[in-house]
Amino acid sequence: MKKITLILLFLITTAIVADAVSEEDTFLYRHHLKEKKFVEAQDLLSKFQNSKIDQTKLELLETELWIAKGEDLYSKKQFKSAFPYYNDAYARWRTNPLIKDRYTELSGKILHDEEMSKQQGNPKIYKQPIDKEKEFIYLPSNSEAYFLINSFRIEDLENQTKIMYGIAGSIFTLLLIQVIINLILLIRK
Repeated sequence: MKKITLILLFLITTAIVADAVSEEDTFLYRHHLKEKKFVEAQDLLSKFQNSKIDQTKLELLETELWIAKGEDLYSKKQFKSAFPYYNDAYARWRTNPLIKDRYTELSGKILHDEEMSKQQGNPKIYKQPIDKEKEFIYLPSNSEAYFLINSFRIEDLENQTKIMYGIAGSIFTLLLIQVIINLILLIRK
């Protein structure tokens, strides 16, 4: 009886783990968003929808895609095209300050997209690379692959650490000033 229970438990956990989305996939997804590769990010998002992922996490990732697309269009002064992305993101995440600012800025106005030909001189025509021309990155070891994936985490952690050290230094300076003032007051009595 114990063997049957253990086998059944093993099969259930492997079925759950097999379709789950790994952290590397989500970091690759966010890397595509940072690099403004929205087609690749949309492909990963559709892969996430087909696998067993928590609905709230899926909605968060989809909202991040909308924000990235909206920001890209906003930076190109394509306000009319950017607004639907901000509108969808605002419907899900009203507390985000960036979305709130962009939505309130664009919501009550008549929006227009600036023409790209005015911003750029002559548009260049790019040809799609043939499959044989696509570049492959060869990573000889797992450590280099993990470093590539985790370099984004490391950068975020470094930025968070700088902020924490700044706050801790400010608090320490304020405490030191308070101690000095208290010592001066004690000496004068």
